[in-house]
Amino acid sequence: MTQYGRPIAPMRYKTPPIGARVAGITRDIFKKRGFGQNHILAHWPAIIGEGLAEYSSPEKLAFPRMPNEGRGPQEGATLTTRVDGPVALEIRHLEPQIIERINRYYGYSAVARLKLVQGPLPPRPKSRRKKFRPLTQAERDALIHSLAPISEPGVRSALERLGQRILGTSARQADSRARATERFD
Repeated sequence: MTQYGRPIAPMRYKTPPIGARVAGITRDIFKKRGFGQNHILAHWPAIIGEGLAEYSSPEKLAFPRMPNEGRGPQEGATLTTRVDGPVALEIRHLEPQIIERINRYYGYSAVARLKLVQGPLPPRPKSRRKKFRPLTQAERDALIHSLAPISEPGVRSALERLGQRILGTSARQADSRARATERFD
């Protein structure tokens, strides 16, 4: 403690957040591909729409070799986009709208044209949302009967949704959960 009652260097020995380290490590990789920031990569589905983002991925942002002379952000870049299959025709047709949306996202005319490269896209991560099977009539009746003593409608509906999810898990998930609980018993 210092004479003012504050700890000496409180953050010196704490580990920084992992996001700060990842951003520092990937910054050089993104700059090699022309992305000064990874915003366009992270928000690609929001910029061009979920439907087109499923079949396309930005690869490189190349700015012209003209000196900027400190007059603000560079403009007139070419965005190289990898496109899967026949969607290239649709993206070529929508090129003015896509460029407008990208430039609106950046707030200035960063991109002047799109360069499309046809090829397979990297695999997308699988959805982490669990799928629940619908309950049988007997399971639904048993759940409603067990919740009958609860008089508060909000609590009852929340418990009913929870019960549907618990009872609606697949057999494989239920077996793995049962094995996990056996280990702790």
